[in-house]
Amino acid sequence: MHVRLSLPLALTLIRLIVAPLILPFLVYYLLPFQNFFVHSGLALLSAFVCLTDFLDGYLARKYQQVTVLGKLLDPIADKFFFSAMLIALVAIHKFYFFWAILLIGREFFISGLRAFAAQRQISVDVSFFGKLKTTFQGILLFIVIISPSSWTDQFGVYAWGLFEVVVLIITLFFSFYSAYKYFEGVLRKIRQLLPPKGGSL
Repeated sequence: MHVRLSLPLALTLIRLIVAPLILPFLVYYLLPFQNFFVHSGLALLSAFVCLTDFLDGYLARKYQQVTVLGKLLDPIADKFFFSAMLIALVAIHKFYFFWAILLIGREFFISGLRAFAAQRQISVDVSFFGKLKTTFQGILLFIVIISPSSWTDQFGVYAWGLFEVVVLIITLFFSFYSAYKYFEGVLRKIRQLLPPKGGSL
């Protein structure tokens, strides 16, 4: 089967390729020393990768290049990159593992729910809150990488500033609220497929 590589699809593939490449670089260079330029470069690279998430969707709709493969790979690329970055940040003690478990667990839950819906030919559009979730995930990655602060190992007490904590709280809120809205949308579609009560089978 021949698949034409459009620009939106290429941007999606970039996220899939960059995620495993950035992990060893992140762990190796952030462990030995605190270098502002290295932090800044990694933060900007992370921001660029997150930006491709918005660009591929926008370009695909604008130039009518929406494909089944693109719709399949786009959420996979998002979740793979975000989860991989969180795992790396936990490994270098810049992010508390409990929050990482919550955020990654949310991504796995939605992936499972999406697969469940796809098997039943149920399609639920991405909500505005889902887009806000993606935006704040990108902001969170950027500030955690560039911040000189780290989470301590004692009882999970953190050494973050107020801005980092506020962004984390907002990210958690939109992550779980958008998951709830997606679950609600799938449940509503399932109810629409069920025969009405008292109706004949």
